[in-house]
Amino acid sequence: MRTLLSVGLAICVSVSVLVVRQAGVAEAGFHCMRIHAVMGGFSSNNNIQYVELRMALGGQTFLSGHTIQFFDATNTLKATFTFPSNVANGLTGESTLIATSEFNSNVTGGAADFTFSGANTVGVNGGDPLHPVQLTGGSVVFQGITCGTPRTVVDAVAYGGGTALFGSAAVALPGSGTAQSLRLANININPADNSTEYSLQNVPVAVATVLPANLTTDFNTPRNNGRSVIKLNAPVAPVGGVAEAPDLTSSAAASSAGSDRTMQYAIVGVLAAAAMTGAAGWYVHRRRAAQLP
Repeated sequence: MRTLLSVGLAICVSVSVLVVRQAGVAEAGFHCMRIHAVMGGFSSNNNIQYVELRMALGGQTFLSGHTIQFFDATNTLKATFTFPSNVANGLTGESTLIATSEFNSNVTGGAADFTFSGANTVGVNGGDPLHPVQLTGGSVVFQGITCGTPRTVVDAVAYGGGTALFGSAAVALPGSGTAQSLRLANININPADNSTEYSLQNVPVAVATVLPANLTTDFNTPRNNGRSVIKLNAPVAPVGGVAEAPDLTSSAAASSAGSDRTMQYAIVGVLAAAAMTGAAGWYVHRRRAAQLP
């Protein structure tokens, strides 16, 4: 009897441990992430936007169903993005890149892992779901269970006077006037202070592939889950200037002057012909008069 009880207890303990471990794996699948970088515009285009997450611990690949929310400077929710699927690479320091279609159209060396669209992003309170990053102040909030110190969100970054959940807001996003993004300076699990952890940094001028050993030390952004550092290209400006109509006044004047000269030549010709005819007639008349008796 004791043996049966011991076996039953062991089975219960084993099942409990298995359930706890499975729950722990599921919980640890997304909640140790940081918002690594935010861009609100590049070169001359405010629609070139992206948000990059980075894994503070390995295994944070189970993003499907979790959200990123975008607030303006008055802390009004403007848009919510929901991850439609998971990502593949899950080492510590791996990135997940979410961007606009204009971003993907103006880059070299890769593309975003997810694109803001009507299928995965909802705009509210007048927000644009296709271009959700708010300029020049606001905040980006990654929702879900926390990692480390208990809190209500995984990570959040406020900028330009936006409402900060961690410390105070970082500097404002520069919009399209520069080639910079708001970037995190560490890979710490727990957020501390947006104003000291984030700063404006230039984006790369060349493409690159980050080796697994360098994932935690390479802070270049934007980088996708395929470990590609992506180069942003300035949008191509329209070719040529404004077409000018021909100077009809000058053409008309030239045409008129030509017509006047032609008329003058014609008159001179007629007068010369008349003079020659008159001279010939006078000569004939004089010859006839000389022959009369």
